[in-house]
Amino acid sequence: MNIVLVSQEYPPETAHGGIATQTYTKALGLSDLGHNIYVISHSTDGKRHEKRDSGIQVIRIPGMDEKLSEMTEIVRWITYSMLVAEEIELLQSKLDIDIIDFPEWAAEGYLYLLNRREWSSIPVVIQLHGPLVMFGHKMDWPDMQSPFYQTGIHMEATCVQQADAVYSSSKCSAQWIRQHYQPQEKEIPVIHVGVDTTFFKPLPVEKYPNPTIIFTGKIVPNKGVAELVEAASHMSKDIPGLRLKMFGKGENSFILKLRETARQFEAPDLLDFPGFIPMDALPEHLSRAHVFAAPSWYEGGPGFVYLEAMACGLPVIGCSGSGMDENIIDGQNGFQVPPKNVADLELALRKLLSDRDTLATMGRNARNYVVTHCDRKKCIKKLEEYYLQVISDHTVKTDQF
Repeated sequence: MNIVLVSQEYPPETAHGGIATQTYTKALGLSDLGHNIYVISHSTDGKRHEKRDSGIQVIRIPGMDEKLSEMTEIVRWITYSMLVAEEIELLQSKLDIDIIDFPEWAAEGYLYLLNRREWSSIPVVIQLHGPLVMFGHKMDWPDMQSPFYQTGIHMEATCVQQADAVYSSSKCSAQWIRQHYQPQEKEIPVIHVGVDTTFFKPLPVEKYPNPTIIFTGKIVPNKGVAELVEAASHMSKDIPGLRLKMFGKGENSFILKLRETARQFEAPDLLDFPGFIPMDALPEHLSRAHVFAAPSWYEGGPGFVYLEAMACGLPVIGCSGSGMDENIIDGQNGFQVPPKNVADLELALRKLLSDRDTLATMGRNARNYVVTHCDRKKCIKKLEEYYLQVISDHTVKTDQF
């Protein structure tokens, strides 16, 4: 198949988050299965670039940044979708495209989908990562009365309504779409790229000498890090040498507040902020830790940082009531705690760190869960089968015209 993946976020130049990670993994995995992959992403210098990268054709296109010196975020969404449509038209003139895959975020397929003709169109799927409507309701961002929010949810809704099919990284994101965007198809399958279980695995390294909780991700309030620091600070009086390692980037002022919390509990040596860690070094640090905790207030799911830690044999702690419910089986491979609840978070941490047998059993369960349900090769194969079904259904539909 000739497969086009559209994503502004794509490494290395624009590797900003989970969409970039999933797109990159899709590209490599589908290429390994013998498909021709074309990625349309965003350039960072105002110029168009095209190159082969690991057997994948990567096309980077500029936005309208240099032509419109001041742009609101929603104007950026609209204008970029126009340039994406133009690039697809150019690519289509050179080859027969079998399917196009867009993310719902930023509505990159908006103008392309509005301009399609059913009798001559290319099959299009939308992958859900976490829609704007979810952020507005659960993260208090953006302002739900703002033009950005109002126009943005219209654009995302239009994309999922006009696409041939919609699949989701999690049941959670699919539920938001069904409730607010009214997609055409009743069923939205859950398909994501999974985790490389041959890379993320328990390594034969010694555990850190001190009991160690590990966190990876953005060090920002909505990731629940203030609650995590407070819970660990409480425990430091009873668990000698307790350490909390927090890998990731955050504002210096916020990190200083977290350090001050630890000092108030007379635990000045509790916290370690190593900063950003390269991906190839992450399995070792996960393997050396004892517990993974990331009590985010809300996550659309599936939460790859949790799956990576589980693949390395760590029990994980996340918050209930969101996409984390789908992979953290409470009491089996980790614990779910209510968002912003320091007491329950502390209790879960204590249960794991005070009982070596429970810690070991849950760690094994975590690894087995990821190998069984979230192995990358299995997930990519499932995605390939989904694409083929969408293409087949689309062919039947267009033959009617």
